[in-house]
Amino acid sequence: MAYRNFGDVLAFDTIYRTNRYAMPFVPFTGVNHHYQSVKFGFALMRDGHASTFQWIFRTWLECVGNKPPMTIITDQDQSMTSAIEDVLPNTTHLLCSWHISKKFPDKLVHYYSAFPEFKKDFNHCIYNSLTEDIFEASWESFVDKYYLQEYK
Repeated sequence: MAYRNFGDVLAFDTIYRTNRYAMPFVPFTGVNHHYQSVKFGFALMRDGHASTFQWIFRTWLECVGNKPPMTIITDQDQSMTSAIEDVLPNTTHLLCSWHISKKFPDKLVHYYSAFPEFKKDFNHCIYNSLTEDIFEASWESFVDKYYLQEYK
């Protein structure tokens, strides 16, 4: 019932591991009308192969009356991405900003140290852009300000 009411957006996260068997614990999570996390279900995985993710998503769909979410938010796992494309082709797949932002300090350390305002400007661009147009304009300004045109 919770999924039927609040399952438009689904977070699917494989970073949890059990201590004893190192098996990924993958919760299916949403947010209710009180902005509280709601667990719709979970799976324990033996491996991270695309076929395993396909089985999990197919089984999940059976459990929720074959109602796919409108949007799914995940980390950057390629096997998972492949399975989502196969099993949930009409679901919008977004990458979790938390997983991406974890990599910022390592990837941008020389900019953080060279420009005192870099981190604040970067975070403002990433997290305060409410539309794609605002993001694009902010990003272009950010790239120009810090001479990032050639940065990959």
